Amino acid sequence: MHLKLPGGSSEGKRIYLVVGTSGRAIAQALKASGNSVAVVDGFADVDTIASSVFCRKVPRTEFGLDEKEAVRAIGQLQDEHCFEGVFYNSAVESAPRLLDAIGDCKVIGNSSAVLRRCKDPVIFFSTLDEYSVRYPEVCFSQVVEDHHLWIQKSPNSAGGIGIIPFAGETRRDPLVYLQRYMKGLDFSLTFLADGENIEALGYNTLWHRACDSGRPYVYEGAVNQVALGPEQKRTALDYAALLARAFHLVGLNSIDFILSKDDVYVLEINPRIPSTFDLYETRQGKLIQAHMDACMHGKLARLPCEWPLRAHAVVYAPESVQVPACLKWPLWTADRPHPEEFIQKNEPVCSVFAGGKNMSQVRSMIRARMQKILHDLLQDGS
Repeated sequence: MHLKLPGGSSEGKRIYLVVGTSGRAIAQALKASGNSVAVVDGFADVDTIASSVFCRKVPRTEFGLDEKEAVRAIGQLQDEHCFEGVFYNSAVESAPRLLDAIGDCKVIGNSSAVLRRCKDPVIFFSTLDEYSVRYPEVCFSQVVEDHHLWIQKSPNSAGGIGIIPFAGETRRDPLVYLQRYMKGLDFSLTFLADGENIEALGYNTLWHRACDSGRPYVYEGAVNQVALGPEQKRTALDYAALLARAFHLVGLNSIDFILSKDDVYVLEINPRIPSTFDLYETRQGKLIQAHMDACMHGKLARLPCEWPLRAHAVVYAPESVQVPACLKWPLWTADRPHPEEFIQKNEPVCSVFAGGKNMSQVRSMIRARMQKILHDLLQDGS
C-alpha cells in the first residue's frame, strides 16, 4: 500500500527515510524539526501518514517487517527520491539485512555490523564477561532439569516478542539460548552515544503483558522514572558507558536491566532508537536532532538533568474488532488506526500518553485511558 499525504510536499526540504515496525514517533520528530519524511512501516496509521509525505505499508511478521516486501518498498521509494539518510527502529534491529539493502543511503544510527554484534548472544555475553558486567545466567546447551527456572530467548527478540518460558524442547536455532528466570524490577536506561561516550536521558520503568501463551512478555509501555537508589543508578550508568564503548554505539540507544535483590543485571542492548525515546522528545524535535548530531558529527548534546514525568502504553485489542468510523480519538492518543480498519485480537490498537506529579498518579491515569479506549472501541466496534 502506497499512501501519499494530500497536499504533502518535500520541495525545498531535506527528505529522510524511516523504516520501522511503526515509524510514527521518528517521523513526527523529524517533521517537528523541519524535515520531510518518507516511511516504510507495518501500520501506515493516521498519525504516521500525517507526519510523512509518502508512507508505504508492508506486511508485519513476528519480529518486525516482511523483509522481501520491505526491501521492495524501500527500493521503489529510492527510485523516486534521493534520501538524505535513513532512520530505523526495532524492525531493522532484528533484520540488519534491511540496512545492507539500502545501498549508499546514509544510515543515521548504528551500522548493520554493530547490530549483528549486539544481537549475537555469544559475542554479547562474552563482552559482558570481558567487562565484568553482571547478567542472569545463560545456557547455550540443553537443560535437563528444572525447566521452569529458565526462559528461552531468540536473538531476534524485540519488545518482548521471542521470549517464552522454556518447556524442555530441543532448540533448532543455534542462536536461541536459555536464560535463568529472575524476579525483579524491569527497567531501562535511554541514552545518546557517539561511539565512545554517552549522555544519559533517563531511567524508565518497563511494563509488560501476556498477549497469549506464545507472547507472555510483550512490551506494554513505560514511564520515565524508576525507584532506584544512587548506587544502582550509577551501576546501570557505568554498565551503559562500558557497553556503548565496547560496541561503538552511536545515537539514541537503550539497555534493558533487571533489579533483583538490590543488584543490577544487564538483559540486552537495544542498539537503535528505542520506544522510550517518545517519553523524552520535545515538540521541536530536539532529541532527534541530537541523535543526528551524534551519528553524523560525533557530537553529544547536553541534555536536561530532569525531564517531565511522562508515560506511554500500547493498547492491545482484547478481541478482534473493527474500528468504528465515528470513533473520536482523544488528544492523548497516537498511532491511531484508520476508520473501519480491522484489528486482530492481541494486536496493537493505539498508544496512550499521560503525565503527572508522581508514579502512582501517572500509572492510574494510563490505566484509565487504556480502559477508555477499549470501552469506546468495543462499545461501537463490536
